[in-house]
Amino acid sequence: MVLFIPTSLKPGQMVDGWRVVKPLGSGSFGAVYLVEKDGQKFALKMAMRRASSGDAEQSDARLLREMVCLVQVSGHPNIVRTHAHGRWNDATRGWLYVVEDYVEGYTLGEWLEKMHPTAHEVTALFIKLASALAHVHSRGVFHRDLKLSNILVRASDGEPFLLDFGVGSYAQAPELTEGPLPPGTRRYRSPEATKFLREHGEESEARYAFKATDDVYALGICLYDLLTIARPWSEAPAMFLGGRLELPAPHSLNPRVPAALGAAVLHFVARDPEKRAPTAEVMRRELAALLPEVGVAWREPFHVPKPPVQLAPEVPSPAPSQDVPAPTARRGLVTARGAFVVALAVLLGGLVLWRFTTPSESPPAAQRAPVTPSSARQVPQESKQPVPRPAPITMPPEVASPVSAPEPKESPPVKRAPSPLSPPATSTRKPTPLAVSQGWPPAEWGGFLKTCAGLTAAAALQMGCPAAQVRPESAECPEAARKAMFNKKKDGGLGLRKEAYVAFYVDARQKGEGDLGVYREGPVTGEVHNGARPELPEGTLLYGYLWTGNKDVLLGRYTEARLPNGQRVPVCIEMGNDYQLGWLTSDESKPGEIVARRNQSGLAVERWR
Repeated sequence: MVLFIPTSLKPGQMVDGWRVVKPLGSGSFGAVYLVEKDGQKFALKMAMRRASSGDAEQSDARLLREMVCLVQVSGHPNIVRTHAHGRWNDATRGWLYVVEDYVEGYTLGEWLEKMHPTAHEVTALFIKLASALAHVHSRGVFHRDLKLSNILVRASDGEPFLLDFGVGSYAQAPELTEGPLPPGTRRYRSPEATKFLREHGEESEARYAFKATDDVYALGICLYDLLTIARPWSEAPAMFLGGRLELPAPHSLNPRVPAALGAAVLHFVARDPEKRAPTAEVMRRELAALLPEVGVAWREPFHVPKPPVQLAPEVPSPAPSQDVPAPTARRGLVTARGAFVVALAVLLGGLVLWRFTTPSESPPAAQRAPVTPSSARQVPQESKQPVPRPAPITMPPEVASPVSAPEPKESPPVKRAPSPLSPPATSTRKPTPLAVSQGWPPAEWGGFLKTCAGLTAAAALQMGCPAAQVRPESAECPEAARKAMFNKKKDGGLGLRKEAYVAFYVDARQKGEGDLGVYREGPVTGEVHNGARPELPEGTLLYGYLWTGNKDVLLGRYTEARLPNGQRVPVCIEMGNDYQLGWLTSDESKPGEIVARRNQSGLAVERWR
């Protein structure tokens, strides 16, 4: 007997009269297939587990809930319809399936990238989506997971559709969630829901009362992302939500967005729910009032696709002749190489200057490497000498490295490494030296960071100094750190909850004496400043790294903790909270020198975001 699983259906197979055409996708809750019946195409969803299988994910119950939600909200042209349901291949104990409309088209993010719509077209589309959401709420249903991938735009006529009500809710719906918040996507979670999680996350019986303004906020963020992110499906958002009372206006981030549309969007995503559009119907009316706008900004795409990069054709060298001297015949080639020679001279000149001015920081002779022949022939003879390289940056295997490897495909601009920390304007006391953990920064970093500080920008780029990154790349938290944080105390861990909040001073040298501190890129030692997290008591030191290349956000990762009793443990604590990465900064900030609050917080994470 072959064991059946919902993802194993084959093209041509029949499910209660529905012929499987092809799979459309699968996840932890179920599998989706394109099916056909009587010449019409439909989408068939099948729960990943049967009701009697002890399903921890409750995929059967969630699909049943989606079906009930769709039945209750039926009748709106921009909401997918349900056509049939059943249990296959046993009427009482089989796998639950639901047959819905099949929408052939694009997710909202894909639609933006492919169609490059105008502001008028996007406004008209969101009027229909707001109308559909208002209809959902009028039937006593909340969607609870509105996002770009849960909205489809039909390719044939551009009609949008709300779909995937798997985590939706309605009056008297059975409780399926154990946590304080319903399942959903962090970016689209309302600020009040996040605040509830922060205040009641440890209470096993706490449940957040989802409201219409939560759905309005999520749909508003969908519109905000379309207006401000040129490729929302292909690229991660660059704008970090939260931190300030309000988000920056869309037209301040993308000047092509009409100001009236940007102002309306701010009403939908206001952080204070009392200032937010109270219903989806209000959202629809405010957008409909913008349709008569006829300015040029409304008729042109607000994201212009970049043309493909055209490679310059090679300039053929003129053939030497008796009438033209050889140097003149090759003048074009020499001119083309001129900038390259000058750049190499500046680079090597900076390295030579560093070599003779910092002898105490020179690495052992075994780590020296000569200049390559191709570079050496571009400079005078006296510059042909070995150039020292920094020792490789290594980390203990149990400590998470906060500095990601450089992207091989591009070389981001490099600024000069920061000068020693200066005190913030709010305080006259200079930061005092702080004892640094023997495990952080690694011993090899001391000379390397001083080397970076003394180099030109070109030389720093060549040597891969850590200040080159504006934002660290995502990566898995090392297993040793995950065990140290999340294992129970009886198993040798701290017993932290995953994504637990940790409150700390960003830099232990700048605790107290005013609200704002000044931060520069590089290693940092933070300090836990309250006793709200007994696993990491007040006074625990956190060793990590700050990124300050983006003046609008302070990013930081802490990879080792030293408890008050002297115990050291590897950790992965990332600055930010469960709906944003990092913390937004004061207006006085500039790239490389961030002004932000002294006391911040972060999450104990399984993966660097």
